Amino acid sequence: MFNINPSKKLEREFEIAKDQGRWLSDEERKDLEQREAIRSKLIVLTAICILLPPLWPFALGLTLYLLFPKTIARVGVVATVFFLLGSLLLTSALIFLLWGLINAFF
Repeated sequence: MFNINPSKKLEREFEIAKDQGRWLSDEERKDLEQREAIRSKLIVLTAICILLPPLWPFALGLTLYLLFPKTIARVGVVATVFFLLGSLLLTSALIFLLWGLINAFF
């Protein structure tokens, strides 16, 4: 994920090990890197929120997605299904309404 030369990576791991009092396992290191990546994305998102108020709804959705990716993906699927079903029902209702108006006037 990070393009760091091996000596700097080793120094970074040593600093983390000193802070934590032990070496991190591979899973812990991977989790730490993922949290750092998400944190950096949230920092950029915060800057966008502060600088561009019209993008606040987009930023809210992106923030929720970054914080809770699995939950928001499920919510997105459910919302998409409801949107498509609602669109289908509305289109059907409009077709029948127009069909009735055409039959009533002609």
